[in-house]
Amino acid sequence: MMNTLSPRKTPASVLNKLKMSPGGFYAATPRLAYHTEYFSGGRDGNILITKGLDHDEEFIIRGVFQISRDDFCFTPDGNFNPANVFHGRLADLKLSCQLIAGCSKAFEFSSDDFSAVVSNLSAFEKSAPRERSHETFSVIRDTIGRRSIKLTHRLFEAIDRDQDDNTSNDSSNSSTNASHLQDIISSHNIRLLPAYDENHILIPPLQYEAKLRGALVEVHMAFCHTKKSKCDIFDAVLQELIVLLPPAPMSSSPFKCRHLNDRPYTEQYNKGN
Repeated sequence: MMNTLSPRKTPASVLNKLKMSPGGFYAATPRLAYHTEYFSGGRDGNILITKGLDHDEEFIIRGVFQISRDDFCFTPDGNFNPANVFHGRLADLKLSCQLIAGCSKAFEFSSDDFSAVVSNLSAFEKSAPRERSHETFSVIRDTIGRRSIKLTHRLFEAIDRDQDDNTSNDSSNSSTNASHLQDIISSHNIRLLPAYDENHILIPPLQYEAKLRGALVEVHMAFCHTKKSKCDIFDAVLQELIVLLPPAPMSSSPFKCRHLNDRPYTEQYNKGN
């Protein structure tokens, strides 16, 4: 039986869904921090929850962003290098990417509302209980005058928490990611990226880079805060991601198109001088 694909969403329908549908808040809504408080002891640290409810409900924010081509670590292995001591254990690996203001004219609200989203995230961080002397690792990045939001996804989840806490480091003598993975599959589940293409079909890991890097996406995320070694660490935790517009083709450089048997560029440039 042939599958019937859902019609492509319009920018107006996407924005209306982000603002009006239940289950979350539009990320650019003014003063979102007034509706939140932190709940201690969540899986990813102190989780931001909705204030004033008679039950604990994770505070989900959502918006439309461009996934930056820079610092893209939504790859099957998260660019994990077991030889790098700063990467820690493979079991603690988080995939990540940088969200920037959208570049699409059709989804112009993504660019217009980006500064308001950043302001809300900054307010979430300021509302967290923390020591002034602690170093802060913000979700907001500022690189060469361009702001971005670091989005993360924990790749592994422990099957047995007690067993996970008592597990030693992942086979430090091993030199390959494959052997590291073999060491933890008995105690952890792999959490696939909740990323879907334009037809709401789950994107397989080997297609993450081709379909996500540079794409315009609808993102649903939670927010959490952890303390570690006099550091306050904030994370925008991915809940769901839907591709709205695929990545634009990369423009090729004329320098990459030259043949090796061509004369040196300087010789051609100076010809006749």
